[in-house]
Amino acid sequence: MTYSVAQARDIRLLALLRGGSFLGDAVALVALYLRLAPVGHAWAIAALAIAGSLPLVVLAPLAGHVVDRVPAKRMLVLLGLFEAVVCVGIGYWHGIAATLGLMAVLSCGIAFSMPGYSALIPSIAGNDNVARSQSMMQAVQGGASVLGPVLGGLLVGWSGQSWPLYLDAMSFALGSIGATMLRHDRRPSPQNTIEAVASEPMTSGVTLIWNDGLLRPVIVTVMVFLLSLGITNVAEVFFVTQTLHGSATQYGLVGASFGLGTVAGALFSRRLAQGLVELARSLLITVVVVGIAIGVIGLVSKVIFIYPFMTIAGLAAGIAQVAAVTLFTLRTPEPLRGRMFAALGAMTTASQIGAMTAGGLVLTVLAPRTVFQVGGGASALSVVILGPLALRASARAHARGTDG
Repeated sequence: MTYSVAQARDIRLLALLRGGSFLGDAVALVALYLRLAPVGHAWAIAALAIAGSLPLVVLAPLAGHVVDRVPAKRMLVLLGLFEAVVCVGIGYWHGIAATLGLMAVLSCGIAFSMPGYSALIPSIAGNDNVARSQSMMQAVQGGASVLGPVLGGLLVGWSGQSWPLYLDAMSFALGSIGATMLRHDRRPSPQNTIEAVASEPMTSGVTLIWNDGLLRPVIVTVMVFLLSLGITNVAEVFFVTQTLHGSATQYGLVGASFGLGTVAGALFSRRLAQGLVELARSLLITVVVVGIAIGVIGLVSKVIFIYPFMTIAGLAAGIAQVAAVTLFTLRTPEPLRGRMFAALGAMTTASQIGAMTAGGLVLTVLAPRTVFQVGGGASALSVVILGPLALRASARAHARGTDG
């Protein structure tokens, strides 16, 4: 099914706005890392990562409730302005305490805007075009992850550490302005009244995912996958520069090859079939492919051999991202999608935080090469154990006529 003219216009506008925001965030993050690195302590970088991630987990229950009972456009306009002001503050005040504190405040806003945008996209595109719209969004996010660090480094070298933050603030402000130009809106349904939502437990989003026979094995597989991938990301710099004696440029190219792969995978995913069985199968197959590629990387003897396998891993990861978001979207009733997306973001973010912590601990015991082998094997093994449960559940849903 194709978009209407109005749908196509709004999806393209959202892709442009989200792409600019992702790029601004990636540029700003480089500046913040370079600001805190001279402190000479790894704790500052770790604290920055926690400040940027923890609010997304802690505020997820509240954020999901708000997203499901507030008109999306109004909320996103106000949040964009709030995020822009906070980002200007981060650019202006350079102290460590101010940087970490304002970063946490900024993340509080993002904890609401992320599920807000995620729930709005399928409302604009319609259920028949979820994979197509998510393909575009994931592609612009992947492109920003590739270009952002390069532009951030260049901009810091040219203008200092404040202007990248001001650029990010501008991207938030443009997002706020752009939200007013959307023709579609996501408005709360009658069942999402203040009284009805307030009567639900704050963990209703997590409960929604966990009580679903299809989503439960899928989310566990995704979390194991993210944990394994995150641990290998921590080990990557040591594997490339110390084990294989690669240069800083070669290390950068490893990340770029994965990022380019995710963009290609996301673009390819617009062709995904949107049945629950097909989406579950696509997700599980691509997780296995990523696991195998990561495990093989742990066997190579030269950096140059990493690039093709990292590109394959990125390609499969890009498809997996779109398949997972599409699956969760179609499986969740529209009035509950804000709570579902907030819970999904919290659970995946928690996996990433755990991966950063576990990565440092694992590297004290295992060699970087072994970490890649174990991490790849764990991703593939999670599918072997949990994949049949997801496929059986998706087949039962299809048989009951609840597919999509």
